[in-house]
Amino acid sequence: MITIRHWNRLTDSERQNLLIRGEMRYPDIQATVEKILQEVQVYGDEALWRLEEELDHVDLHSCGLKVTEAEFVAAEQHLPDHLKAAIDRSVANIKHFHLKQLPQQAWSTEILPGVHVGEITRPIASVGLYVPRGKGSFPSVMAMLGVPAVIAGVPQIIVASPPDSQGTIDPAVLYVAKQLGISHVFRLGGAQAIAALAFGTASVPKVAKVLGPGSAYVAVAKQQLAGVIDIGLQSGPSEALIIADNRADPKWVALDWMNEAEHGPDSTVFLLTPSVTLAEQVAGFVGEYCKQLPKPRRQFVEQVAERAGILITPDLFTALDFANDFATEHLVLHVADPDTVLPHIRHAGEILIGPFTPIAAGNFMVGPNAVLPTAGFARSMSALSVRDFLHVTSVLKLSKSALSELAPDIVTLAEYEGFPAHALSVTGRDLTLSGVEPTTNSEQELGIFWRESAKDRVRVTRQTRESVIDLQLSRGPRDEALKEHLQTGIQFLNHMLETIAWRGQFNLAVTYHAYGNGYHLMHVIAEDVGLTLGLAFQRMAQEHLVSGIEGSGFAVGIIDEAESFVALSLEGRPFLQCEYDPAVRQLEHVEDMLTTDLENFLSGFAQGALATLHVLVRRGHDPHHLWESVFRALGEAMNACLRPNAFRQGTTPGVKGI
Repeated sequence: MITIRHWNRLTDSERQNLLIRGEMRYPDIQATVEKILQEVQVYGDEALWRLEEELDHVDLHSCGLKVTEAEFVAAEQHLPDHLKAAIDRSVANIKHFHLKQLPQQAWSTEILPGVHVGEITRPIASVGLYVPRGKGSFPSVMAMLGVPAVIAGVPQIIVASPPDSQGTIDPAVLYVAKQLGISHVFRLGGAQAIAALAFGTASVPKVAKVLGPGSAYVAVAKQQLAGVIDIGLQSGPSEALIIADNRADPKWVALDWMNEAEHGPDSTVFLLTPSVTLAEQVAGFVGEYCKQLPKPRRQFVEQVAERAGILITPDLFTALDFANDFATEHLVLHVADPDTVLPHIRHAGEILIGPFTPIAAGNFMVGPNAVLPTAGFARSMSALSVRDFLHVTSVLKLSKSALSELAPDIVTLAEYEGFPAHALSVTGRDLTLSGVEPTTNSEQELGIFWRESAKDRVRVTRQTRESVIDLQLSRGPRDEALKEHLQTGIQFLNHMLETIAWRGQFNLAVTYHAYGNGYHLMHVIAEDVGLTLGLAFQRMAQEHLVSGIEGSGFAVGIIDEAESFVALSLEGRPFLQCEYDPAVRQLEHVEDMLTTDLENFLSGFAQGALATLHVLVRRGHDPHHLWESVFRALGEAMNACLRPNAFRQGTTPGVKGI
């Protein structure tokens, strides 16, 4: 049933034809899609109701466009425990992988005297995620799209997925969305979903970018809207190449071949091998295994087997040359010495090495993203990642003396390119140098950048001459990967931040980098991290003032023999008092920190939060326990500060306000 071709028997034209896949242009539906986009742009929700009934055969008037909270709960209850456990494990692995992709949030360097340049990385403001349903249910796509968006910190994530005839979204997709804290899910499919996300309607928010695979209608809608929104990575029909030598197990190679072929009749999969024996054995096993598939999938495999199939090459290097020309989505290596083969592979969406790395492992469980470039775009594009949900802003700052020194060359280039106003923007400034240039100590000069500010999420980057700290403080579903998000370079400080988060019912992410000529000095890290956390906490408190909060809190922290009291009040001015009971034996070190540096952290927190902070260490002798009791109490006191109190709307107990 499977077509076997011999490379040496093919003409150059026939070899080139093997590289051809659909261009994802679909000329026969261009006009239809254009009409759908126009209707949604003009008529909004009204068009969505009609199109969903006409195209997806579902009447949404009874259930609405947006999925309700009750439906999320029902979806979770509907799923069997073993499926939820598998999804949970998959999501955890995807998170673990994508956390490694988070770039440095900000950097700066002085490339010339007085010339400071750098970059700030921020999440995009909004994104639409399209989760298809045409040929099956795809909670894995929801995870692959949603996890990097959440890790990147995108504040507004909108999901569109086609409903069934009853108006129900796939429950596993809803379960994944709920696990990720994504609540905006809409019953929309096809071109009308992409149009709603691009233009916005009364019900569906407009987004800046749309990602996710889909039908031909989805692909064409994205192409036509490329000038309206960012359409990101275009994913077409699935494809794979398998390179195998004579030592490969033909049964396992056949299984990998079928894994890809069952996606659909438009999929492409080739086995490339110099072994005629292996090729014939694989063909036989494909025929046997195909009989075990249900009819729709069996028909898909049969169609792909006839169109694609097996290519017998003179040697492995010919196979590798073909693979580089093809630039496949998935490249599977069943070879005895993959380390020798790998350096020759230049173009592939992903490479799966060895007999125990099936494509399905990458699709569902291991962690790398399964949304990959197809149709040869692996030559220049990469797998979906956290980076697809971020944008980078360049930052430049010149001193007067620096601009004065560079001015002649700037003017020369401006005049050569015919831009007199450019030249005048330099020569028209007074660049006469006299004395020392003034310096300031304002918040802006120190580099405090508020990247996000809302009731339940604050993100700030604080840059000084010594350090760059990126910190996110949020409330919401518990972050199971909390430890991985705490990267100060000091293990005990990471542990204490984790303690604050757990006891305060916060999620917390902190990244510290030495800046410029700064060093990884413990007292700098401790104080600056404390100050940045204080800034974020004070900003979060400000966001709650309209509805009213307590503004103060008291807690007792205990662990084994240790006991500490912490009182915290948002007074609008900083003050720290840290005392030890005379019976408490103070030690200089606690794990990899100095006790004085933990006090520096508390001092920094009080400064950043503009808060009065009293700490009393009552009893204990183990320094680890002593300080953990302090930070347990601090976390609980912070939580108490944010408790609702309508009586205090618009203010706090502090005499200075906030």
